[in-house]
Amino acid sequence: MERRMIQEIKDKESFLSLITENFISTLTSTISEKGNAKILLSGGSSPIELYKIWSSLDLPWEKIHIGLVDERFVDTSDINSNELLIHKYLLKNKAKNACFVGMIHNLGDILLNQEALEKIYQTFYNADYILLGMGDDGHTASIFPNDMNSQLAFETEMLTAVTNSPKHPQRRLSCTPKMIQSSPQVVLMMAGEKKRKIFHNSKKQNLPISKISKYIHKTFILL
Repeated sequence: MERRMIQEIKDKESFLSLITENFISTLTSTISEKGNAKILLSGGSSPIELYKIWSSLDLPWEKIHIGLVDERFVDTSDINSNELLIHKYLLKNKAKNACFVGMIHNLGDILLNQEALEKIYQTFYNADYILLGMGDDGHTASIFPNDMNSQLAFETEMLTAVTNSPKHPQRRLSCTPKMIQSSPQVVLMMAGEKKRKIFHNSKKQNLPISKISKYIHKTFILL
């Protein structure tokens, strides 16, 4: 089934090219059909090279609305900010005219921030494209193992959640599984043999990625 399509790729150029081809195809057809596209992207170091490539793609970026899959609860100028990463690597060159919506709106109170975010992110429900990554502990988005808030995220009807990471910065904002499963095109990318093994053994260890995997349409693994 295409819904469980997994590609394991040995060279980085092909890995980035295949993800980019899928991204272009999805957005081109979506914009042709609907007039615009809504996408949710991940932060971290894994997609940086991808975003550099995407920033120069010849797409109608002014018709593309970008949000985040998750965010660290820090100022948007902080080195740990996913919003800062998106601005630095993607929202430039041809992609500078894309419409970006961040997750940080009230640094004074994370619960009030999430309350505002829940309303703002209604527009990203049924997002046309979602890009996920996976950590060495089997987390995806900011849904972590051994975190009660992350476990509750699987049960809530809300689109966003406040979770706790075992690493600094601890406080996180994340799209919930309900938000992720609403998308018709969820893509997972990861690199390295270590992560490949974690991914393939995740069900035995009951890791978050194993519960999210049923919503993933395409998985690209760089070996």
